[in-house]
Amino acid sequence: MKTLIRISSLLLSISVLFMACQKEASFEKGNSSASVGSLSVDASGNCLGAVVSGTYYKDTAIKASNYVDVSVQVDTAGTYTISSDTVNGYYFKATGSFTGTGTQVVRLSGGGKPLDAGTNIFTVTYNNTVCEFSVAVTASVPTGGSSVFTVTCTGSTPVGVYVAGTPLTATNTITLNVDVTTAGTWSVTTSPAVNGVIFSGTGTFTTTGAQTIVLTGSGTPTAAGPFAFTVTGATATCTFQTTFTSGAAPDYFPRTAFSNWSYEYEGDPDDSLLIYVIQPTVTKLGNSYNVFMYNDGISAVDTFGYYRKAGADYYEYGDMSYGLLVEPFRGEFIFLKDNQTVGATWNSAQFSGDYDQSGTIVPLTLRWDFSILQQNATVAVSSSTGTVSYTNTIEVKQELKQFAGGSWVLIGYFRNYFARDKGLVKQDFYNSANALVSEGDVRRINVY
Repeated sequence: MKTLIRISSLLLSISVLFMACQKEASFEKGNSSASVGSLSVDASGNCLGAVVSGTYYKDTAIKASNYVDVSVQVDTAGTYTISSDTVNGYYFKATGSFTGTGTQVVRLSGGGKPLDAGTNIFTVTYNNTVCEFSVAVTASVPTGGSSVFTVTCTGSTPVGVYVAGTPLTATNTITLNVDVTTAGTWSVTTSPAVNGVIFSGTGTFTTTGAQTIVLTGSGTPTAAGPFAFTVTGATATCTFQTTFTSGAAPDYFPRTAFSNWSYEYEGDPDDSLLIYVIQPTVTKLGNSYNVFMYNDGISAVDTFGYYRKAGADYYEYGDMSYGLLVEPFRGEFIFLKDNQTVGATWNSAQFSGDYDQSGTIVPLTLRWDFSILQQNATVAVSSSTGTVSYTNTIEVKQELKQFAGGSWVLIGYFRNYFARDKGLVKQDFYNSANALVSEGDVRRINVY
């Protein structure tokens, strides 16, 4: 039987890249209290769900009302610093500590002073991940300063889907009626957060009278049910209600006890693998994991891996090198995000250890990089039992990279196909030259 091609405990038969005449790159674990995570990014590299607040004027110092809310996926709790570059004389930054994991909204406070009018694009950095947002700077403060207006919540209904545990996006909005008596800038919010969610918006009224404003939601709702949001920023407050549902969340990697999957490789029915979930669970890093086992008909039955799901994120715990390093480096990383658009990326934490290259021990620093190649796709999977088309499938590219010569170098990668309520239905492995090394296809699925 060939090497198992799968999500966990894989022994990679690959050639690791080494650069001649170079110093070995050192690996620093740093402060153990530092958080691990990634910025939420859309297919265009923009900060997913980012909300820019306040108004920005040329030669006017940034105020407390000038800030940006960004979404962060926290894998390991701890301290953080999230900051943008300095563009046109101003910047955004936040420091603090995450006390839990999952998707969280971080407020970046502004600093400095815009030097010129125009649209500025900022790049935010956190844990080796980046995303962008834009800010419009106006040439001068409108005559009369800030606007004067009243706002009405009556009859206003939030637009978009609101599900507990599912992060809000730019599609989550509410339109409110306002009556402007003095033109100028406006900033409206429902801060502090209610049920983990904030609605906010900024702009400029150029005329007086009746008109509308749009607030955009951000954050991740923590519970189902109706919640009241109070709008502030006008001469008086008003309140609107949003109902969050507890609709069944999608599951692209089922972990229910006794569920099982049978795979075959290169279309050979005699080259097969059975994966199944046992009833007991294990606790690692304070989290409960479902235990997967495997049976290839040749080796002794053994543990395949530990898995859990939190919100839209799917975690694997085990040897992060999949058997490549001499000593296992055990840890956790996200191998699938089911709420991301095509082009979204994230990566695991760095890990290091020794690699045995034909008897020569070489230290390596590695990480996994992930990207969404397809979302809600239909994928045909062929095996000796026939061809089955799986709908609502997410394709994830999972790349193993080595830090060498000051950059991350590709060693090899998987193309993983996860079908909703079915699990992993297809997995192909490629080398660094993009040549297909092994192909695995599911031929039977039993999910309980």
